[in-house]
Amino acid sequence: MASTFGLSYDVAHKFVADEFEREPRKGTFGTARKLKCRVRDVMGTKYEIIPITDLLYPGSARHQSLGGKPVEITLRIFLERFPKGRFMVIVKGHAFSVIDGVVIGNENDGKRLRAKIIFALKVEE
Repeated sequence: MASTFGLSYDVAHKFVADEFEREPRKGTFGTARKLKCRVRDVMGTKYEIIPITDLLYPGSARHQSLGGKPVEITLRIFLERFPKGRFMVIVKGHAFSVIDGVVIGNENDGKRLRAKIIFALKVEE
């Protein structure tokens, strides 16, 4: 959250603790749901949620029509589709930033190219 919204670590940490009811050393749960319910603003910085249809493989609609579940795009495809901008991306159990096609987060986040994107938002600039 800090790198996505251009906040210091301490400010972002306090924001998440206050707004998302994060307990120390427990992680944050339901982040995507909580961000969807907000007024599309984090500490004065506006954002838009990337529509779920933009986070699915092109053949996913046909797959669903045959009774399958939607198929989320991978980080690799996300980087190709969204080469410019500031994004917060959520994969199962983790979130990180993508800024102008560069993954910002833990050391291995950029190497997890097959991770399925379940939620993303774009910071308005």
